[in-house]
Amino acid sequence: MGNLAIKDDDIRESGSQMYLAKGLGVDAGFGCGDGGGRNLSHVGPGEGGGGGDNHDTEEYYRKMVVENPGNALFLGNYARYLYQSKQDLQGAEEYYSRAILVDPNDGEILSQYAKLLWELHQDKDRAMSYFERAVQAASEDSHVHAAYASFLWDVEGDEDEEEGYYSNIPPLFNNGTMASAATA
Repeated sequence: MGNLAIKDDDIRESGSQMYLAKGLGVDAGFGCGDGGGRNLSHVGPGEGGGGGDNHDTEEYYRKMVVENPGNALFLGNYARYLYQSKQDLQGAEEYYSRAILVDPNDGEILSQYAKLLWELHQDKDRAMSYFERAVQAASEDSHVHAAYASFLWDVEGDEDEEEGYYSNIPPLFNNGTMASAATA
């Protein structure tokens, strides 16, 4: 029900099938700019992918994390699930940090963790540090760069509001006539 079998004539192995877990990020377009590229491409028939049944999905992730506590992919995917599907930010923080301990050079996980830190704690310095590590670790990953740019845009907007940025712009019109933009 929740799995989608795809047969492709271009696959050279005879009788090969690929299974995609529907609703787990492959087709859901999860945020963080990753397009779901890493989400559970390993899931086979009958594993997870409850077709919208979040209880089955969560049980599948828990099982995979228990069976593979040193696997950054499982830890990161479970963290992403907690963050995006369950809105459990504290739980997601725990599993992202565990994934980073397992693989401190995974740019995607570093980037997602940085985004979470910013959203959950508004800790600009910590988030910036993790985004910078993510960009170094995944210098070719446009999704990591886009997430970092979005963060910088967000931080700049917050700083502009705090400093009264728009109140410092001189008026262009003064008593019905255009004021000079040049100063002597």
